[in-house]
Amino acid sequence: MAQSKWDRVSAALEGGRPDKVPLTFWMHFPEVDRSARGLVRATLDLYRRYDLDLIKVMFRSSFGLEDWGVHFGSYHPTRGSWQTEEYVVHTPEDWGTIEVLPPDRGVLGEQLEVLSQLRKEVGPDVPVLATLFSPSMLAVRLSGRARFLEHWRTHRDDVERALKVIGETVMAFGLACLRAGADGIFYAIELGSGRAMPHEEYSAIGERYDRPILAEIHERSRLTMLHLHGEDLAFSELVNYPSHVVNWYDRCAGPSLRDARAVTSKCLAAGIDHERTLMLDTPEEIASEVRAAVAEVDGRGLILAPGCGIPITVPERSLRALVEARNSLA
Repeated sequence: MAQSKWDRVSAALEGGRPDKVPLTFWMHFPEVDRSARGLVRATLDLYRRYDLDLIKVMFRSSFGLEDWGVHFGSYHPTRGSWQTEEYVVHTPEDWGTIEVLPPDRGVLGEQLEVLSQLRKEVGPDVPVLATLFSPSMLAVRLSGRARFLEHWRTHRDDVERALKVIGETVMAFGLACLRAGADGIFYAIELGSGRAMPHEEYSAIGERYDRPILAEIHERSRLTMLHLHGEDLAFSELVNYPSHVVNWYDRCAGPSLRDARAVTSKCLAAGIDHERTLMLDTPEEIASEVRAAVAEVDGRGLILAPGCGIPITVPERSLRALVEARNSLA
C-alpha cells in the first residue's frame, strides 16, 4: 500500500527507507508572484503536475525587502528572481533606519495570505514549507554584499543593531507562517559559504542571529529544512544548527551525499543537479544521477531535491524524466 506524502516524508526524516524516496523541487514564478492568488495557482500547478511529496512555497524573491524600501526592476531570465534597482543602505548611518516590521502587514502579510490559501487547497496531508531568509542574507540585500562586508568590518555596531531588528522581524514572520498554515520552515543561509564571507566572520553572525531563530522556530515546526547556499560551506559546523533536514548543492559545491552522511544523521535533501543535468542532459542521464544519489545513502534519510531553486527555463521533459526516474526505484 502506497504511503501518504506525510508518511513518506516522515519515514525519511526518521532515517528510514519509505515506499518511494520523497521528491520535491521548487522554482520562482515571476510572471504571477506579485498576486497571492496567482502564486497559489502556480504553486498548486507545479505540485499537482509532478505529484511532489513536499511543497516549498516560493514567495517572490523580494518579499523580505520591499517593506524596508528596496526597489526592484525586472526578473532574472533564468533564475526568476527579482533584480535590485536601488538599495536602502548606503552609509553606516543608514542601518539605523531599519525598523522591525509587523509580520501581518504589507508584503509580508501578502505571503501569509498565500500560505493560508494554499493550505485550504491542499488540505492537511501535504507537507508545506514557508521560506525564510536569514538576517544576514537580508542585510546583504539591503546594502549589496560589498557594502555589507565593508560596514561589518568598519562599523560593526551599526550593522549589529540592524541585524537584531531584522532578526526580530524574521522570527515574528516565521512564527506567523506556522500559524497561517505552513507545517515548517525552509531557512536559507548564504554567508556560510567561504566564497561570500570568511567562515570565522560568519560564525559570529550565525551563532548570534541564525541559531537562536532556528531554535525558537524548530520547537514549533514539524519540518525545518536548513538551506546552505553556495560553495566552500562550513558544512560540519552549520549542519548542527537546529533543523530536521539539511539542503545544499551536493552535486557541484559539495560535500557529497556520502560525505554528508558521515558527519550527520539528519535527513538530507539533495541529489538533483538543477543547473547542469536538468538543463542539459538526456532523460537517461537524469535517471542515472537519481539512481546514483539514492545509492549513496542506500535510499535512507533522503529527500530527492535540488540544491536551490530550479531555473524557470528548465525543460518539461527533464522534470518528467526526474519524476519517472524516482518512481522507477519504488
